[in-house]
Amino acid sequence: MTSVSFNSTSASALAMLNGSTSALERTQRQAANGREVEQAADNAAYWSIATTMKSSSLSMSSVEDANGLAAALTDTAAVGISEATSLVAQIQSKLVLATAVGSNKQAINSEISQLKDQLNTVVESSAFNGQNWLKVEAGSQPKVSSMVASVTGTGGEGDLSINMIDFDTAKSTLVSGENASDGTLTRSYSGMTRSGALYAYHLMAANSVVPNAPTSKEIRIDSQTSYGELDGMISALNRVMADMVSSGAEVGATRNRVSANMDFMPDLQDVTQTGIGRLVDADLNEQSVLQAAQLAAQQLQATSLNIANNSMANSLKLFL
Repeated sequence: MTSVSFNSTSASALAMLNGSTSALERTQRQAANGREVEQAADNAAYWSIATTMKSSSLSMSSVEDANGLAAALTDTAAVGISEATSLVAQIQSKLVLATAVGSNKQAINSEISQLKDQLNTVVESSAFNGQNWLKVEAGSQPKVSSMVASVTGTGGEGDLSINMIDFDTAKSTLVSGENASDGTLTRSYSGMTRSGALYAYHLMAANSVVPNAPTSKEIRIDSQTSYGELDGMISALNRVMADMVSSGAEVGATRNRVSANMDFMPDLQDVTQTGIGRLVDADLNEQSVLQAAQLAAQQLQATSLNIANNSMANSLKLFL
């Protein structure tokens, strides 16, 4: 006859040992990868929030790259307008010099022509990534340029909203190959000087598809240019300068907005990463202490299992 004996003490000790072993393995894994919450089963609420925040963090990284492109574009436009404004100011000073008695107007006109060539070079060079806020090609017109500013989460489902910075290039166009009136340097300025002389002048001719009115003349001088004509040219350039300063201010304001976003986005990413860490990162000091305690518990329970088994074996020997 065969009998089967069940050692409940050993079974209980074995169950406790298995539980300690599983807990120790989990603690060792968390200590190794630094994550307390790796999957939804660990903590469904924290895992869900952290996963959504990680997605937002990746989006913010892309926005940061887009901000870099926007900054380069606005910097290029700002530098171009600044240099162009300086050149127009020099042209204006040459015209003022031409009003002096005995001035060499032919020589002054040569200098003005060279300054115009420099102006054209500045406008042509003020392009980045295929965009030029200072020039409109033939067949085109000024348009609104949109740049990524930031990304924000909206709604409880983690939907993302992309925020844009819009800039109307009509505010910065200096030269237009389509419609001369779209460019500050190519459009005609007309009016009356303080001395009562009528004027209608444009600084540069860009062979625009839609030119200025025939009554408008390009600013250039020769030995026959009268004081009244010079006065009109200077008055027209005063208005050109005012418009260019306004253009520079508009580009500068947009540039500051982009720059502010560039400074803000890295800080926001750091805060987001910190928030994710608080939810899912393991406290390594705590994990180290817990691991030591669980290891000690495992050893004690293994010893208890051995004792329980040996006790049963000794009991069986007595019956035999």
